[in-house]
Amino acid sequence: MAEEEHLRIPGLVNIKDIKFHLYLAKTKVDMLYQQIHGFEKHKSSTEIKLDVKVASVTRKKECEVELSDENKLGAVLEELYQSGQVGTPEEPSAYIKGIFPMKWGLYNDSGLRPDTEGPLVYFSGFSNGILVGLGGSSKHVVGFYGATSTGSRSATPSLVNFLLAGLDTGEPPRYPGWWDMQAEVEQLYEAMAIAHHFLRPPVQQLEFVAKVMTKDEASGLRRWLGEEQASIILGTPIYVDQVHPRLEDDPGDKIRD
Repeated sequence: MAEEEHLRIPGLVNIKDIKFHLYLAKTKVDMLYQQIHGFEKHKSSTEIKLDVKVASVTRKKECEVELSDENKLGAVLEELYQSGQVGTPEEPSAYIKGIFPMKWGLYNDSGLRPDTEGPLVYFSGFSNGILVGLGGSSKHVVGFYGATSTGSRSATPSLVNFLLAGLDTGEPPRYPGWWDMQAEVEQLYEAMAIAHHFLRPPVQQLEFVAKVMTKDEASGLRRWLGEEQASIILGTPIYVDQVHPRLEDDPGDKIRD
């Protein structure tokens, strides 16, 4: 008796579609996937052919397959795109997708992070008057840590308060961490500019999809960004991918102290 099995694997991707993840928020992907598809498991079809002397019998059986992180990510992104929730840094929506020149590294939270939460990682890019900051947990960093680190001095508490809220709910904090909310938001913008200023190269071309926590216009940032005003977007990433290994050193280096 000869037995042949042909297992069809759902969602098999082409080699050109393989991503080079720097960051993948698996817990967030799982949460969004369950909201979309519940706890259902996909079925894989298996065909078995049995040769018994002169008779040939073919039967098919199905088995449940646990989807990979990549397949879940693909399903989540497809739903977000189809529902019109994904914008761009130039025209933000509930989520943004973009390719941006960014620096990244561990964020010095000055001991404000709870002991139960891993170190924060922060991605920052400033281009065409738009400052994008993406913060998450370093446990979702894939492969290696950033080549640098950063902080935001006295404005650190505001950014930490927003980033921890983003990790928890994906939304801005409901209450200010230290002052009134308007004062905290103003501190937040300065904290993002300072964090970007002190992040060191390399600068990488990074692709991302992120949940937007807050977006606004801010001024008084020339000392840190080299420009007086900027459009500000702070988010928590679903994924961050490396597009090109390295860009030229950040022009912002020229204005550093």
